[in-house]
Amino acid sequence: MKNHVLRNGLLCCLCLLAAHALIHPPIINAAEPTPIQFLKTWGQQGDQPGEFHFPIDIAINASDEIYVTDHLNDRVQKFDRAGKLLGQFSVLPNPGGLAFDKQGNLVISHIVASGSSKHKIGDRISIYSPQRKLIRQWGKQGKGPGEFNCPGGIAVADNGRIYVADQTNHRVQVFDPTGQFLFEWGKHGSQPGEFGGKANPNSRVGGPQFLAFDSEGNLWTTEGANCRVQQFTAEGKLLQHWATDADTPGGLGGYFSGFGGQPVKSLTGPIAVCIDQKDRLWISAVSGRVQQFSSAGKYLRGCGEKQGTAAGEFYAPHGMAFDSQGNLYVVDAYNHRIQKFAVAP
Repeated sequence: MKNHVLRNGLLCCLCLLAAHALIHPPIINAAEPTPIQFLKTWGQQGDQPGEFHFPIDIAINASDEIYVTDHLNDRVQKFDRAGKLLGQFSVLPNPGGLAFDKQGNLVISHIVASGSSKHKIGDRISIYSPQRKLIRQWGKQGKGPGEFNCPGGIAVADNGRIYVADQTNHRVQVFDPTGQFLFEWGKHGSQPGEFGGKANPNSRVGGPQFLAFDSEGNLWTTEGANCRVQQFTAEGKLLQHWATDADTPGGLGGYFSGFGGQPVKSLTGPIAVCIDQKDRLWISAVSGRVQQFSSAGKYLRGCGEKQGTAAGEFYAPHGMAFDSQGNLYVVDAYNHRIQKFAVAP
C-alpha cells in the first residue's frame, strides 16, 4: 500500500513537472554569431605596383587569383590570397565595376567618377581576356539602349548575360555576351522597382550601385540615396525590397565622415552587395560598415562600426568577394587598400 502511494505521488510530481515545462519551456540562449576576424591588409595610395589610387571593385577566379580595378591608375592588378602581387595591366581609362564572364574574361565598367581622373572618358563596358587582351568594348554617354551614365557594378548570369548598374540613368541594362543590348528596367523614383528617388535625378549616388546574383539566379541591387536593397528576377520582376536609413548596426544609413571628420551629407547608404554560399547578403556602406544580412533583411553581424584607417576600419568600403576558403576581401576605397577577413559561419 505504501509503495502504491509513493508511486502515485511520484507520477503526480512528474506530471506537474511536465506541465510546468510545457507552460514554462526552458530558456536556451541562442548561440552568439561568430565574430568577423581581421586577417590582413595590403596596399597604400600610389601608382607603383601593388599600390592603389582609389580601387573600386574586386573579383576572384576559381584559382583564387584576386583582381582589383585600380580606378585612377587606369589598370587592373592581380594578387594571390596573401596579397602578393602577381601582375598588373593597363586597361581603358577609369575602370570601376568588375566581374568574370563564363569564359574567365574580365568584364569592366568605366566611369568618370572623380575630378582627379586623368582622362575624362567613361560610360562604356570592356571585356579583357585572361591574357590581358582587349576583346571588345561598347557604350557611350547617353540615355538610349546600350548607352550609359556612370555605369557601376556588373554581374554575369549563368547563361552569360551581362547585367550593368547604369547608375545615373537609374536602371539595370542587360546584354548578351557579345555586348548586344537585350532589355532594361528601372527609372528614377522611390517606388518599389525604381531607383534613387531621394537623390537628384542627375546624381549617380541614387543608384543602382552594385549587383549580385544569388543561387536561385535572382539579382540583388543596392541603392544609395534610398538606403535600400531590392531583389529582382533575372527578367527584372521585383521580388522584394527592404530599407533602413539608421546609422546603427543593421542600418544602411549614415554618412561618409571624410578625412576631416565632417560628414559628407551627399554620400549615404549602401554601396556594394556580395552573396555568400548560404545566400546571405554582405553589404558595404558609405558609413564604413560591412554587414551580413539574411535574404529577408535580418541583420546577422558586421564590422567597421567606426570609420578610420586602423585594421578592420574603412573609409567607404566598395566591392567585396569571397575566395574558395570562404574568406572575405573588401576594397577599402578611400584608404587605397584591400582588407581580408575570416567570416566562418
